[in-house]
This record gives sequence, C-alpha cells and structure tokens, in this order.
Amino acid sequence: MRILAQLSPGFDPAAPWLDCEVLAARDTRLFEHYKVRRRSPHTGQEHDFTRLICPEWVNVVAFTAPALGGELLLVEQFRHGIDASTLEIIGGVCSPGEDPALAAARELLEETGHAAARWVSLGSCSPNPAVQNNRCHFFLALDCAPVADLALDPSEELRVWAASLDEALDLLRSGAMDHALVMAAFLRLFLWPGWGDLERTLRAGA
Repeated sequence: MRILAQLSPGFDPAAPWLDCEVLAARDTRLFEHYKVRRRSPHTGQEHDFTRLICPEWVNVVAFTAPALGGELLLVEQFRHGIDASTLEIIGGVCSPGEDPALAAARELLEETGHAAARWVSLGSCSPNPAVQNNRCHFFLALDCAPVADLALDPSEELRVWAASLDEALDLLRSGAMDHALVMAAFLRLFLWPGWGDLERTLRAGA
C-alpha cells in the first residue's frame, strides 16, 4: 500500500489521544456509555467523543451433520433497533471472563438445542471501532445435532430454522439476511482455507 494524503508530514494515526475528562457515564445491561473529552496528540485541540465499553460478542456459523442434511442453523427473532424481525446465525454476549469459544458453544446450545462435534475459530473483528472497544469472535460449528431443548433468556423469543447452503446464499444475496456481523461471519467463512472442501461436502450431502 502507499500513502496518498495525511494530516501532516509527521502524522501517526496510532498515536493515542490524551484523556482530559469524562463528561457523562451510564451503565446499561449491554454496555457502559461514556462521553469523554480527549486531546489530539498532533494538534493539541480538545474534542468530545462517545465511547461504548462493551463485552465480547460471539457469532456461530453452524451446520448440522451430513446425516441430518448438512444444513445451516438460523434463528429468527424480533430486533428492537429496527422494529422488525431478522434472520441471523447464532450469536450472543460473552459472560464476564468467559472464553469466547465456550460462549459460542453455550449460545449454540441455548438458542438451538444443538451441540457441535467440531469447532473451528474463524477469527474476530471490531464491530464498530468508531465508538466501541469490543470484538466479535466468529466460530464454525460442524456436525451439529440436537441434544437438548431451547434454553432462552427471559426476553428472548425466537424461531430456529434449518436452511440448505443454496438457501442461505440466496438469503445473503437478496438482503433477506443483512445483519452486518452475520455477513462478516460469512466473509470470514469464505476466506477460511477449508471452505472449498466444506462447500463440496455440504453440496454432496444435499
């Protein structure tokens, strides 16, 4: 890569801004909301910013065992941010100190009643670095099979779907499944070195 333009000759975007003061703070169930004032290390000017201190998140791309159809597990639920229902892969919040891999297995079991025979880490991403400090961790769950009833949180109301690979791809192409972190999970899946072999296995069993 090559630099095309920057603030000044000595500009370093990785140089940390200096904390001046916390202007407001609020703790909610999902995040800590801060309004902070910080000073630029380059210009010395102070500016106000919003920071959301969030727990780690997990998203799981889960396929049933070939004997069960090799289908993708999806959940449909109402989302209050957009005031509409969405189709998504399995996902949730890590408990304090909880390993993301353990959180992924827990969310899969709670939301679908399934357990996976094999797990693959697909990496992680920063959901919104402009305001959030956390990461979303992506996992591939293979050879999933039902082992328990759903165990949902009191506010969770959802429907579990099983979709073929082609159906899932059509949902992504059409925008019927458009949660940004779900799309990011599929991008990480498609970039995974084992995707080609998995795709052939899933299509062979369809």
